[in-house]
Amino acid sequence: MSVQEPLRIRKALLAGVVALALTGTGVAIAWSATDSPSPSPSDSAPGKPDKAQRPQHLHSESVVKKADGTFETVLNQQGAVESVSESSVTVKSEDGFTQSYAVNADTRIIKFPAPAADGSPAKGDDGKRLKPAEVAIGEIATGESVRVSGVRNGDSVTAKRIVEGLGTGPGLGLGKGMGKGLGKGHGHGLGKPKDRGTDG
Repeated sequence: MSVQEPLRIRKALLAGVVALALTGTGVAIAWSATDSPSPSPSDSAPGKPDKAQRPQHLHSESVVKKADGTFETVLNQQGAVESVSESSVTVKSEDGFTQSYAVNADTRIIKFPAPAADGSPAKGDDGKRLKPAEVAIGEIATGESVRVSGVRNGDSVTAKRIVEGLGTGPGLGLGKGMGKGLGKGHGHGLGKPKDRGTDG
């Protein structure tokens, strides 16, 4: 190799570095290589947050387009039962928002078994975990935590589903309204149970 070839290579490299510097790309590369801290293992793979630290969706109202092309205003709320009767339930969320819902024969009311004294899921005599059950409105008492999904018609709202018990825990959210299944947390709604485990 002649003496001139290394000079040509050096000139080409120098021209490339100058071009990068002029465009700012070189500066960005140099900055990222020297100044940005490398993420620690704890930063790149954080543990799952405690359920109590997850955001809680207290109430929402949205308009949905149904399969037949009509529109429906859907309300979802999580809170404590303020009053209840055979024909209505009033729920108050932590932020003070209060809504009354009409209850009729089409309202599905789902109750989760109360947990054991140590906080573990309730189990039957056979040792199996108890499943949520559909109950009458009389099983819902004042002060209990519930999630309600209802449909607005003018000034009145009719409850389509009321879920009481473990399905209302922190971080479980309201789901997406009228989904199928009780869901396993965010985004599965309060729909019909499909003979499977709980929402917790």
